[in-house]
Amino acid sequence: MVATVGIDLGGTKLLAVRVEDGQMVARELFATPGEDFMDSAIAAVREMWTDDVAAVGAGIAGLVRYPDGVFVWGPHVPGTNIPVRSILEEEFGVPAAVDNDANTAALAELHLGAAVGRTHALLVTLGTGIGGAVIADGDVFRGSSFAGEWGHMLYQANGLQCDCGKRGCWETVASGPALARLGREFHALNPGGHLAKILQKGDFSAETLTKAADAGDETARGLVSQVGAALGQGLCSLIAVFDPELIVVGGGLGSVGESLLGPARRVAADALHGGSHRPLPPIVVAELGPEANAVGAALLAAQSVD
Repeated sequence: MVATVGIDLGGTKLLAVRVEDGQMVARELFATPGEDFMDSAIAAVREMWTDDVAAVGAGIAGLVRYPDGVFVWGPHVPGTNIPVRSILEEEFGVPAAVDNDANTAALAELHLGAAVGRTHALLVTLGTGIGGAVIADGDVFRGSSFAGEWGHMLYQANGLQCDCGKRGCWETVASGPALARLGREFHALNPGGHLAKILQKGDFSAETLTKAADAGDETARGLVSQVGAALGQGLCSLIAVFDPELIVVGGGLGSVGESLLGPARRVAADALHGGSHRPLPPIVVAELGPEANAVGAALLAAQSVD
């Protein structure tokens, strides 16, 4: 039996899991790390640690140089050029593997989830931003290290300010903060409307809005549909470039369901190059939920065990 620990370190959470022979057997969610996120990461690994752990993995939101395991930079995680892999190996005395969190999530979906049996697929993760990963020839494709950062494709010239410092990135219109912004703007214009009653105490989170949409609130459905349409436009561009068999959509944007993916599919189908002569690839919900990034990190760590 091979036991490994995986952590998911994102802009708003730190999740640790323990995986044994490909199955998650324990998990714990921790407070969002502060400026020195390695202290929090090490503490999270220790919570999952047992003497039989053979390797440690980490998926981090941002640019990660692979296989060196150096966190180069990210708009939602503090720090630059942090040698995460070497720090973990020195701290725990076992091999470590560190990658972008979307890549680790893709690895989990490829081996255990929605992309099992697929050779060419894309993962799009919706959360604090938009992440992504490419599965090519049955494995994660990283380019020189940073492939899949399509949340920062130019969506609209001179558009909204992105956390990365540029303007008009795709994630400014098709992410959790984008949906929350639409909710705040609508509430400001309609402070006495029905949606205001749902968004009590100023809770404009994407999770609240998507839950309201899934429950049938028409205003919330309209806002989620707007984000879904922007998602579909971007997906159409990815299809034109990669021609995948499948697109898996996951991440922490509340519940990723038909209220979001229905509009995305319709827009992507309408905009698809040569759409009358080719099928739209299936656009499906990720199966492993919020644990995907951490589970994939643990699976990646297992690959480093002789």
